[in-house]
Amino acid sequence: MTSLQEALDAAAADPGSPAWDLIWQESCHQGTCDPASAVLLPWLARTCATFRPQDRERAVVLAGFIAVDADDKSRGLYADDIATLRALTLECLASGGSSDTMFVYLQQAVLGFDGDEVWGKELDRINDGEVDVQCPACAEDLLIDLQSDGSSIEPGLSSQQATRLHAEALRVGHESVATALTYLFGRMSCPICGATFSVADEVTGSSPG
Repeated sequence: MTSLQEALDAAAADPGSPAWDLIWQESCHQGTCDPASAVLLPWLARTCATFRPQDRERAVVLAGFIAVDADDKSRGLYADDIATLRALTLECLASGGSSDTMFVYLQQAVLGFDGDEVWGKELDRINDGEVDVQCPACAEDLLIDLQSDGSSIEPGLSSQQATRLHAEALRVGHESVATALTYLFGRMSCPICGATFSVADEVTGSSPG
């Protein structure tokens, strides 16, 4: 059986190594990373710095997941490494990313490095093309389409952060991501009771405003 150290050595030597799968499995489970995985952040910072932007995408996304689930002590201890990883991820974003899906994951990673415990975990719902929300008025469970051809949402950008993410996507030609963001951060009327609400607020369970 391959040890974690052997996997780290193999992964550092090759961004396409299958060892990265083992590192992911050891670090994250069902969308949540073990806080102890924060010890990998210095290694990830060193490793990602040696890869070209197009080769480091998956690694910085992993780092973003680890960073957002790290405790405050670890975030303070590894602050320099997190800053390095954030800068490396911004380089990937500036070059456009390898796909719409990866671009969203890269944006989410930056939010993770910033400590955004909401969108550092939830932004990739865009990649699913739909979100489950509950109407705040009648408590009806709703499956909301984030695709432009079938959405019942009034497009919008309900926060400065949403506006920034939207601009980032447009700047490098990811129009479909930009459109999905306007739906995720838009408003809609419940088809059952007619109440109007912010989609993003219900996705995150936050209160209006």
